[in-house]
Amino acid sequence: MSTQAPSAARQAMRTVWSPKNVLVAVDFGEASARAVGVAGIIASTFGARLIAVHAERFDPPPYFTLEQIARLEAERRAGQAVVTAHLVQFALKETSYPITVAISDEPPVDAILHAAANAELIVIGTHGRRGPGRWWLGSVAERVVRAATVPVLVTRAGTPPRDLFERIAIVGDDAGDASAGRTMANQLAEVFSGHVVHAGPAAHCQPELMAQASLVVMETSGGHPAWAMSDSVAKILGSCQRPVLFIPKVK
Repeated sequence: MSTQAPSAARQAMRTVWSPKNVLVAVDFGEASARAVGVAGIIASTFGARLIAVHAERFDPPPYFTLEQIARLEAERRAGQAVVTAHLVQFALKETSYPITVAISDEPPVDAILHAAANAELIVIGTHGRRGPGRWWLGSVAERVVRAATVPVLVTRAGTPPRDLFERIAIVGDDAGDASAGRTMANQLAEVFSGHVVHAGPAAHCQPELMAQASLVVMETSGGHPAWAMSDSVAKILGSCQRPVLFIPKVK
């Protein structure tokens, strides 16, 4: 995937969307490795700060004594240093762009959303959980997409190693020229010398266009429960094998 973009086009995009901070969530899986690589490309193109966050949480049992809790806390701090070093090495395998790492002791969704408070883009990998597991628990990626107020780019481990912005397919009922999704898709295509096609509503998107797409862009309106099985966010996350850029709808 190319990290270069025409300077004139890049400058034009910055007047509308120019990320200063790109956050990537890391769980050390293959999907998050791809997310780090993609985030590195985007951050380097825009000269943004790249931040990797990993959630490492342990709650001591309620019956532990204060002495036991203090001992565990000391072990946790030592363990975090090891995890931090591992996170740095993990990231360096996927991108040569400078990266800042952070370890959080919050649950994954909270850790990502809090770390992204000053970010303009979140990049996260998904394992594409389906069926009852997704019904009861949802996925971290899905819950982040629903709660985030900035664009969220969701990648998969099996994403083809081709130019991410070469062929951008917009999915949704409202994909007119003035929509946030259309605007951002056009800007990214201009910067990375790609092109945009409209694949139709999420419920009836054209399979052949989706199969040819390198990236899918979709607006989200928010307000859906995280366990919804039939809405457009759940459908796209559960069925689309391409990276998906979710854009919060401008209200």
